[in-house]
Amino acid sequence: MGADPNPPALVAISYPSPDRAQGVAEYLMSIQDGTTPFKSSPNVCAGDTVIKVYISPTPVPSKGHLCQVMAKADPRHLTYCFYVASYVSEEQLSVFYSFFDLANHYVLTVAHGDKLLLDTINLIKYTINRRGV
Repeated sequence: MGADPNPPALVAISYPSPDRAQGVAEYLMSIQDGTTPFKSSPNVCAGDTVIKVYISPTPVPSKGHLCQVMAKADPRHLTYCFYVASYVSEEQLSVFYSFFDLANHYVLTVAHGDKLLLDTINLIKYTINRRGV
């Protein structure tokens, strides 16, 4: 297969430990509620509504835009079972939105350093909250 002419935007949650990255990837796959559109790729899921991504529209001076990934195992609960956050630069955000606006989706995955764990978790996401929380 050739390279995708329109690669999707990417949100990757990176961990320094390969064991931690693998554990988080498996956990997120266990709580997501998307469907598996390809029988040959059980790790690719689309339509998940449990895991949310929020990106603040206004940057924090000298830090950037706050990007948050969070999930509730049960929507009736007020607390989150998973939460991570990091600041992204204006340039990174601009590149992300360029790809997101072109493809109308993005991929959410977990990484160990620069190694994406797409064989474990590959969530195709269609919505992103640009207002923040």
